[in-house]
Formats: sequence, C-alpha cells, structure tokens
Amino acid sequence: MKNLKQFLSILFMLFMSISIYGQFKAKMVFNSMGKERAFTVYSADDGYRYEFNEDGQEGAIIVKKGSPEVIILMPQQKMAMKSPAESSMSMGNDPIKSYEHYKEAGTLKEVGKETINGVECTKSELWNITGDEYGKVNQKLFTIWNSDKYKFPIKMLNHIDGEEGSGMELRDIEPWTPDAHSFSIPEGYQVMDMGGMMQGRQKN
Repeated sequence: MKNLKQFLSILFMLFMSISIYGQFKAKMVFNSMGKERAFTVYSADDGYRYEFNEDGQEGAIIVKKGSPEVIILMPQQKMAMKSPAESSMSMGNDPIKSYEHYKEAGTLKEVGKETINGVECTKSELWNITGDEYGKVNQKLFTIWNSDKYKFPIKMLNHIDGEEGSGMELRDIEPWTPDAHSFSIPEGYQVMDMGGMMQGRQKN
C-alpha cells in the first residue's frame, strides 16, 4: 500500500509538471516603427494574451492556439473586436503573429544557443530567399531567440521595419496559472467582427 501511494504521488507530480509546462507571465517590451510599447504577456497551453495601458486606454489581445482570428478587448468600453489573424491590424498589435506570417514562406536557420534574461534559448534567423533573372537575393527578416522551456520567443529582432531595435523582448518571467476566462470574451461585451466588415467593404 505504501509503495502504491508513493507511485500515485509520483504520477501526480509528473502530471502537474506537464500540465503547467510553459505557463508564465512576463513583461514584454515591444518596439515597432520607432515606438516603444509595454505589454504584460500571459502564456499557456490554450494560447497567449497581452494586456496593456496606453494613454489611459486599457486593452487586451487574445490569441488562441489554432484559431483563425485574434480578439482585441477594450474593457472600458466593454467592447471586443474579432480580427483575422493574418490582417494588418492583428499583426501590427502582435509581434508573434507577424513573425509566424513571414515564417510560412521563409527559411529558418538555427545559428546557436544563447541565454536571454536568464533563459536558455535557441537563436535562429528567418530568411526570405527570392530570385530573378539576375540570381538569388537573400533578405534577413527576423532574428529570434526561442525558449524550449516556455515554448515562446524570449527575444525577437524585426529587420523588416528598417528601424534599429525593432522587435520585442520578455523580462521578469514568472509562473502563472490561467483560469477559465483567461482566453475568452467577458460576458456583457459588445462583439464586432472586423473580418466581416472588411469583406463587406471589398464587395462594395
């Protein structure tokens, strides 16, 4: 009986370690087009969420794994906007979505291991290789430091912007456990489908 209890205890600890693998909360510094923004990012198995406060306007961006849309919450207005994940609005607010968009057609090259803010990362470069009658042209799009532990980029440089320092970096990473509402639209919010509005404009 004692051995059975010990075995069950070990199984429980293994299960708990697997279930919270990669869940964290961190500060994200996001530089884009010469402007610096500060996010708090929350990541879990179901997806990730950014929260921010800019000039007194609170907001949150929710990205669920496998979802074709991004949700933008405006708590003060009790409003939620659904935008296609590949839209310029979504990628402009989410550096990860922007990277994933270019990754689909690019070539990712692993260049080594580095530690960023105390987290061991795999450093890679994303290249876009195009060609014409004059030969191939290689353009470096992103440099990314990805953590296997957190399953999330810890640092990213965006070379497309043309601005020095464009990209993002995570700091002050700490454990976090999501609740049932972390990646959903709160009750009572007015929902706007930006994808439907965009399609309507194109038809007109």
